[in-house]
Amino acid sequence: MFPLLTAKHLFFVLVLSLIGLTYWIVIVERDDSSNDTATLEEELHLILNAARLDDGSPDPDGSPGDMGLPVKLPDVLPPNVRELVLKGWNEQGLNQYVSDLIPLHRRLPDVRDAWCRGQEQERRRRNVGPGTLPRSAIVIVFYNEAWSVLLRTVHSVLDRTPTELIEEIVLVDDCSTMSHLKGQLDEYIAPLAKVRLVRSSERLGLIKARLLGAKSTTTNIITFLDAHCEVIEGWLEALIAHVADDETMIAIPAIDWIHEDTLALNAQNSVKYYGSFDWALNFQWRSREERLAKHAPNSTAPVHPAAPYDTPIMAGGLFTIHRTFFQRLGWYDEEMKIYGGENMELSFKAWMCGGKIQIVACSRVAHIQKRGHPYLLEIPGSFGLIKRNSVRLAEVWMDEYADYYYETFGGREKRGDFGDVTARKELRERLQCRPFRWYLEHVFPEQFDPSKAVARGVIQFGGEIPNGYRLCLDWPMKLTLVGCHGTGGHQLWYLTKQGQVTREDHCLDYDGKELAMFRCHGLGGNQQWSWDPQTKLLKKLTYDRCLQWDLELSLVVCDPNQPKQKWLMQNYKPNNL
Repeated sequence: MFPLLTAKHLFFVLVLSLIGLTYWIVIVERDDSSNDTATLEEELHLILNAARLDDGSPDPDGSPGDMGLPVKLPDVLPPNVRELVLKGWNEQGLNQYVSDLIPLHRRLPDVRDAWCRGQEQERRRRNVGPGTLPRSAIVIVFYNEAWSVLLRTVHSVLDRTPTELIEEIVLVDDCSTMSHLKGQLDEYIAPLAKVRLVRSSERLGLIKARLLGAKSTTTNIITFLDAHCEVIEGWLEALIAHVADDETMIAIPAIDWIHEDTLALNAQNSVKYYGSFDWALNFQWRSREERLAKHAPNSTAPVHPAAPYDTPIMAGGLFTIHRTFFQRLGWYDEEMKIYGGENMELSFKAWMCGGKIQIVACSRVAHIQKRGHPYLLEIPGSFGLIKRNSVRLAEVWMDEYADYYYETFGGREKRGDFGDVTARKELRERLQCRPFRWYLEHVFPEQFDPSKAVARGVIQFGGEIPNGYRLCLDWPMKLTLVGCHGTGGHQLWYLTKQGQVTREDHCLDYDGKELAMFRCHGLGGNQQWSWDPQTKLLKKLTYDRCLQWDLELSLVVCDPNQPKQKWLMQNYKPNNL
């Protein structure tokens, strides 16, 4: 993936390898009587910066993190540096100290497939180069973002995007409180002609802040980025070209990973996945290879592995869309709060209302996935807001399938206050959008359909328990029995026509020795079970053994008269067998 190391790179690696030894010498040799005024923190900067060999260019060869290489701090850090590292993690959900060591203009390798560069040349041959493509406004929302992270995002766009494609970069400040994002930021961006700052006087949340930025622009094409990204050469050309060809297309870049600790670029696997969801409406990445294999008999092979491909769900923060289509879809649901669920709402209505979403594998954007969602931490009850947002989208877009989402938290009566969705339902009616069942059958046929489950709900132990106490099968913390709580979650199971006892993409598995949960493979064998509604036995077919609870779970010889082998299942539908 990376080019051969130059002498300067080797020098940088050598210097880093000596850091640990340097600290050992400093810590052992220095005592309280030392007159050396340099702090260990300053020495760390000196050691790392010695490798920069700054020649005055905006991306000095050999600087920390150059070409996406990791920056690893020594295991032993002086107390003041350790405190700064911890502070960065607590405030930012990433190693801000390492980020601050890396230049704002750091270089990244061109990780695109060679086919992409060929496509680029073909567009130029047809006179469809950057000068003939429409311009895009680029909207970046931030809230209390680290200085180096935010500005590296901005400079990566400016450094690796043809200027004729950028109408403007709109930085939307969602009422940040950190001082460096006030006058200091105003002063910094003043000379950057393409950058405009929009400030909100109150905390809007990511959803409304994106809309504030988008509606302040005038271009037909709008591109959204998170404030902790770095783009790769050719990223915007590929996105704009795809949307320019079809105004109902939402174009998503292949999202590479910047390690939150070392800020290393990991660009190996991003084009191997597509976006999906589970029935708790959590976003998931799933294997594109498995999807292609399932569709192989009925579909045409893609032009090339790096060609754009469908994704049922978008990750959310990084995409290009035509203003007219976004507006026709009702933008985002503005009654959604802060963050969460907006990506699924936009995905469902795009597919169901005449559009499509594709991952453009020739567009590569690297993204830091922060730990702990720091964007939400300062907002009381913020994670309850995500549920509220998800209920709103389920009420409007999921038809009868909304109930399967509600089962994950205890049922329809536990939806809580989700506001008025009348206007959003009227929007759907006005657009004459297709039903959600159509979406499952035509856009996401790989998704498990709960309506086709043989049984659905808790798997309750049917043996005798003192005082009428009820025990239910529970996972993922540990596959065991715990008190039935009736709120779905870890106790919501499905028995499929194929005999899988599954919680979404994991199945109950027995290999003759160990009972465990493994990824569902669909091949039967160790994951094939049957449940008899008369005897209440849950049998492992390949071993002719039955599940038993006797203070622990085990597989034993089946005995229909043994209460410890009785299991109760809900919503049994024999017609689905």
